[in-house]
This record gives sequence, C-alpha cells and structure tokens, in this order.
Amino acid sequence: MRRTSKNTQQAEIARLSGLGLRELREIWQRRVGSPPQHASTELTRRWLSWELQAQLRGGLDAATRRRLSQLAKSLRTNPTAEPIARRGPTPGSVLMREWNGVTHRVLVLDEGFSWNSERYSSLSDVAFRITGTRWSGPRFFGLRQGSS
Repeated sequence: MRRTSKNTQQAEIARLSGLGLRELREIWQRRVGSPPQHASTELTRRWLSWELQAQLRGGLDAATRRRLSQLAKSLRTNPTAEPIARRGPTPGSVLMREWNGVTHRVLVLDEGFSWNSERYSSLSDVAFRITGTRWSGPRFFGLRQGSS
C-alpha cells in the first residue's frame, strides 16, 4: 500500500471522475487489490474513492465493522429480515452505577456521554475515570452480560 499525502489523494480522487470502468479497475488492482466485478462504473468510482480515503485516514472503527458484520450475517440467514435495531442506550437515558459507596450518574447524549459535567466519547472512558482501571463501559454499567 503506497503512502500518499492528502493533496495527492484529493487530486487522484478528482481524476477518477473522468475514467471508465476498465481504468477504475486497473487503479483498484494496483492500489487496493482485486476489484469488484459486478459493480457499475459509478459504484466502482465511489467505492474506490472511499477505499483510497480509508487508506490515508483510516477506515471504519471496530464498532461499525462489528455492526456491519452482524447485519450481513443476519441477511445471509434471512434475506427478508428487518435490520437489527441500534444497540445501546437511548439518548436522554441516565445510567447509574454505585462504585465504592458513590452513586455515579451518566447521561446518554446523541454523541457520547456526560458524567460530572464533562463529555466522553465512550462509556469505557467514563468507567476508567470512575475506577482508575480499564473496564468495558457497557459491562460496568450493566448493559452487557457478565456485568457486576
């Protein structure tokens, strides 16, 4: 995988708009690996653009990859199944946990969590601040099996 600067990458992606399917597949082969064989020119162009950006900036986070894997497995098992609902607490919910005699309350936000008037991107960050050790945040707050 070749390293590129952000400007070089932006120029390369802009150049994709003028290429046909054969040229897009050639670039895909050089930069990503085996190209999709049954995608339209436009889909291949968009997909290749995403792949090139992911190489420079990083791809999907682990939680998103897991969620997509769950959805794919569900659809393979039952192609007419409705998508599995989003997991996790609903924004506006308050999670409570007692730790060392102190009750801690965490507000679930649209993007992250609030505890002691500070925002956190994950429950695991909150659990770490409370306990001083690494915990699975959902497990610490009783949202996953095996919680204490």
